[in-house]
Amino acid sequence: MKTLTKKLKQKWIDALKGGEYQQGVGMLHDGSGGYCCLGVLQAIDNEIIPESIYLLSGIGCRSCVRSLPMKVQNMLASMNDDGHSFNQIADWIDKNINPKR
Repeated sequence: MKTLTKKLKQKWIDALKGGEYQQGVGMLHDGSGGYCCLGVLQAIDNEIIPESIYLLSGIGCRSCVRSLPMKVQNMLASMNDDGHSFNQIADWIDKNINPKR
């Protein structure tokens, strides 16, 4: 995955708010159309989500979202799995993640 740029951040926010992705929990992608907010980032960045889908329950995704610190990945995964909507998560991303380029 590329480094998170301002352009990719905005594309991610738009995707979370756009309604194209159905929210799921516990995995980047559940194979049935449900995505974690981090899975949406991978999908819009044209990353291939492997068949052996990474579990996110409390441990983050390790190297699957290399451009985000583990602390941020864990926060986003927790927000997603604890019932925050994609719109709420997108607003948090907008306010709290500030790429340099």
